[in-house]
Amino acid sequence: MLNIATINVQNKYKLKKYNGIYKNEDHVKMLISLIDKYSLDIIGLQEVNQRYFERMKLNLKSPFICYGNFRYPQSFITKKLYPFSTYNESVPIITNKKILNKKTKFLPWLASYVPRIVTIMELEIKELGLITVLNTHIDYMKNKTKIRQLKKLERIIKNIKEPVILMGDFNMTIKNKNFQLFIESMASLNIKRVEVNKKTYKYFKDNFAIDHIFMSNCFKLENIILEKNEKYANFSDHYPIILKLSINNNWNI
Repeated sequence: MLNIATINVQNKYKLKKYNGIYKNEDHVKMLISLIDKYSLDIIGLQEVNQRYFERMKLNLKSPFICYGNFRYPQSFITKKLYPFSTYNESVPIITNKKILNKKTKFLPWLASYVPRIVTIMELEIKELGLITVLNTHIDYMKNKTKIRQLKKLERIIKNIKEPVILMGDFNMTIKNKNFQLFIESMASLNIKRVEVNKKTYKYFKDNFAIDHIFMSNCFKLENIILEKNEKYANFSDHYPIILKLSINNNWNI
């Protein structure tokens, strides 16, 4: 079994020094409790600012490791001066699996002024061997930028020979025509979108997900959970998606 999740932890932008503490709640510890509750093995996070990231790394228990670079280089300016200190986000991956390689790549972003990135991690899974996990947060403003970012992800994934898990906040629903084309492109590579047909952003009017997980056909979906417990009401404005996976013995890439 392999338990994975994508979680937008919601950067609380109005709090200039947000580090995971909000309304007397410790959201970093809530994240750790989610990892423990569902025995998660691989977690993709979005909207993780520098202060949150530092506290999260301190609170993670062995053998978990967290990796992900930031939108802007780490420096005194980006760490201490507003607005960089608040808006400099990472899309890290947390895992308890053996990491063989890891990197962060930029997605096309200049037209939207806010850098976007993808974290890529090669992991060794006992039942499968090598897999690649990608975690990202797509632009929310300009459709042309979204298209360019999806195309970049396609090019990256087409060059990956091992099984793939792609997750993140795509800021698009399955009603978006360009996202539909991306889903079709992934399907042609034997990478399918997990059908989460409920809203994942709490304040979205339509009942459609903007957070998504794709996976190669070597993975078999055993269970899907959209975490809506009131305990996590202030934790994020997104509902975490949690998947329980097994290995499909009749698979091919």
